[in-house]
Amino acid sequence: MEIVLILGNQLFDRRIFSKKNIDPKSAVFFMREDAGLGSCYKFHKHKIILYFAAMRTYREELRSHGYEVHYEEYCRSKAGQSATFESALSDYIQKHKFTRAHAFEIEDKSLETRILRIFENPKGKQKLELEFWQSPMFLTSRQQFRDYLLTTRRPFMKTFYESQRKRLNILVDEGLPVGGAWSYDSENRQALPKGKSTPELPTIKKTEIVTAVEKLVGTEFENHPGEAQDFWLPVDRAGAKSWLRTFLKERLSEFGPFEDAIPLKSEFLFHSVLTPFLNCGLLTPQEVVAETLRYNEENPIPLPSLEGFLRQVIGWREFIRGIHQNFSEKQETTNFWKHSRKLSPLWYEGNTGIPPLDETIRRVVKRGYAHHIERLMIVGSLMVLLEVEPQDAHRWFMEMFIDSAEWVMGPNVYGMALFSDGGIFATKPYICGSNYLRKMGGYPKAEWCDGVDGLYWQFIRKHESYFLKNPRLAMMARSCQKILPERWKILDPAAENLRKKLLVAL
Repeated sequence: MEIVLILGNQLFDRRIFSKKNIDPKSAVFFMREDAGLGSCYKFHKHKIILYFAAMRTYREELRSHGYEVHYEEYCRSKAGQSATFESALSDYIQKHKFTRAHAFEIEDKSLETRILRIFENPKGKQKLELEFWQSPMFLTSRQQFRDYLLTTRRPFMKTFYESQRKRLNILVDEGLPVGGAWSYDSENRQALPKGKSTPELPTIKKTEIVTAVEKLVGTEFENHPGEAQDFWLPVDRAGAKSWLRTFLKERLSEFGPFEDAIPLKSEFLFHSVLTPFLNCGLLTPQEVVAETLRYNEENPIPLPSLEGFLRQVIGWREFIRGIHQNFSEKQETTNFWKHSRKLSPLWYEGNTGIPPLDETIRRVVKRGYAHHIERLMIVGSLMVLLEVEPQDAHRWFMEMFIDSAEWVMGPNVYGMALFSDGGIFATKPYICGSNYLRKMGGYPKAEWCDGVDGLYWQFIRKHESYFLKNPRLAMMARSCQKILPERWKILDPAAENLRKKLLVAL
């Protein structure tokens, strides 16, 4: 008998098992709803619902096609019950005579280590070898990213992305970029014009499984962010693929120009909202790229939008995974700015008094989602300016987002949002004052602007020598030097008032 481990983020097309020569008559699939979803972090209710409901739906699909599935549903730890995924797996292995074991690559490094330990040191049994399959969750193997690192002095998204385009033969013609440029990012920074409408996301029909899981999560994870009954995502491959097709038809053509816009009335603008499915295996990047290119052949998409979207899939997402695989220890233990403040409860409520931040927080509480500019230039920037301790910021991102995972949030938070790793791959901190937020979100000038600007200029003043040494940042330091004392008399108290509200008192 063989055992196949399936984690909650590995819900790939069942046909892959035929290609791996897994015989339904001689294999058992092991799946378990991990109690850790409620203990290590207070994950958003919608994240827990997505994973539990998608796993249960996947279980039924496997069984309907003749596969045997050993499935353990979530249950609060009691005497005599296994409390962790690895202890439950170990107990199950002890009770059966397996000759072979298989699993897809595990992205959670700690879990990977703990699972490997089970197979290397089984209780009272001969060692059972665990074969790892390359994960369909990514287009780039771990070794391919390590090979890329050998070609460059430092990891750089631009060079990695260009190499991906060539290697995968996407939007290239004889080794050169279609359209003449590798990236059209500079064209994709428009604010959303007043009165411009944006498409609604598809609505889902909730299955009995979803309804049951909503009830479970609403009860067992009552104090986690979000409302269980407001769950809004499909939980199977068919629904995820339909979601992708709707994005291609209704939003991709205008995705590019407005991808950096800050939404006011529109929750999602023209974004795809595909990361929840990509990060649990209901969609793979191979499928997304193939479907996008097929659609473009019949319905040509403006190149800035097409390239901008594919860059996120084949470039940034793959790059971030590679960074986590190779630099996670340094990122998790480095505190470049030496920040130590803690977030106040207002960050979980959306009552900070800063409209762009409050609207983002409220959307995240409601949906478990915000797009990249909201995460980076609103939430991340303010966390930097408020000198929030990196691990505390990381916790907030892990808890609040439906697409969170260590491999996602580590590099994005430590490397991009906070620059707390000192610049492993980013070349500068991404911070802004109120002008950027007002421009991209259409906010009027108001009292909150002085507080945000005070934090912004205080940060630059404090780190003046660092800014002056960086050619891309020196202008900001010189501008700070020109601020008159009368202006500082307004900025400093306004900034201090925000600190008192948004941070735990020292």
